[in-house]
Amino acid sequence: MLAWPLASLFFIFMILQPKWVAVLILFLRPLLDNLLNLTKVDNGGGDGIGIGAIFNLSVVLLVIFLAFYTLNFPRNMPVRLWIIFLAFMLICCTYSPYTKDALRLCFNYLSYFALFVIPFLIIKSQEDFYFWVKVLAGSFVMPILFANFDMLKGGHYFEDAGMRIMGTFTHPNILAFYLVLAFTYYFYFLKAGFLNSNPVIKLLVQVLMVNILVLLIATKTRNAWIAVYAGFFIYGLLKERKILLFLLLIIPLSLSIPAVSHRVVDLVSGQEENDYRGVNSFEWRLQLWQGSLEKIAQRPMLGYGLASFEPSSEDLYAGAKDMHAHNAYLEVLFECGIIGLVSFISLFFGPMLIFFKNAFLTADQTEGRVWAIMVGYLVSYMFICSADNLSFYLTLNWYVWFFIGLMLVASYRNFSPKASL
Repeated sequence: MLAWPLASLFFIFMILQPKWVAVLILFLRPLLDNLLNLTKVDNGGGDGIGIGAIFNLSVVLLVIFLAFYTLNFPRNMPVRLWIIFLAFMLICCTYSPYTKDALRLCFNYLSYFALFVIPFLIIKSQEDFYFWVKVLAGSFVMPILFANFDMLKGGHYFEDAGMRIMGTFTHPNILAFYLVLAFTYYFYFLKAGFLNSNPVIKLLVQVLMVNILVLLIATKTRNAWIAVYAGFFIYGLLKERKILLFLLLIIPLSLSIPAVSHRVVDLVSGQEENDYRGVNSFEWRLQLWQGSLEKIAQRPMLGYGLASFEPSSEDLYAGAKDMHAHNAYLEVLFECGIIGLVSFISLFFGPMLIFFKNAFLTADQTEGRVWAIMVGYLVSYMFICSADNLSFYLTLNWYVWFFIGLMLVASYRNFSPKASL
């Protein structure tokens, strides 16, 4: 009943103050997943639709409004790669047997693109860039605080891993990948020197980073642990070799923590408690992927249409009814073929080439480290895509792509990604 009046006020506010609407979205969205799920109304398709759809629509309309307001829509290579990807996803909707779900997923992708392009439309100066760097840093604080409350309460019971925390999100994995992003972002924040003039706040951020690592352990999400390790390994390899020694030492230290060792040993030994259909989580993934590849071989170029994997999963692996691939690349390949997979991977490699080039071409040592952090994070994100359903984690992807867009703005417009002296 309140959805449309609130939406109307929100859109009026968007017209009058688009900058502060974007700030509001960044601060509020990660706190609302569970609340927005309660507003869903059955639409005959099973999943339902709620006020969350208004948030998705709002970011798309915000981009349209900003584009008309600035009359300068970006045309750089990463933006073009996104447009190509979205166009092909829309084509894949036309031959999907599940049109409603396909259009919904396509609109989710469109909202990721909207967050990615907002920095290009709203940042006009170095001062604007600094403002949004600080806004994004502040947006992580409340979700981390609520995750701590969840941990203090003991978390939630899951058959595969016991007690896990998920904070304000709907699954521990989403919180874990969000924490990987937050930890990487604060590492950038410190390395870029934004807190050098304020030692008290700098200390608080360092404490917050330690807190994030504790929360990351409490999620019991192995993919996130490996991802954060991989990202910092790449960073160390590119810029700070001393970090490699620390990463080497962190392995035995991590395994001394019962929550970590239990999850690792269960996976390696194949004796994971409450195994999925008699096998552990890695083995059933392999079986599902093998069945998927056999089916993909029959339609390799265009696939079976967007959103077709989940309804087809039972035919790919016995008993896997309504299951996603737990591998974003494989799911895109199944649904959209080789063409879709290439366009999907290009979304990451386009920015990565820019960040990698900047890491070695810049004469400033601090800036070089900043760009290396971005390369490391993209590697970690791409790893997560290989073992989870990352395309469906809407809130997480909003922040990931806003972060990537923010840093690309600095690159294309020659803004310094570090703090001014």
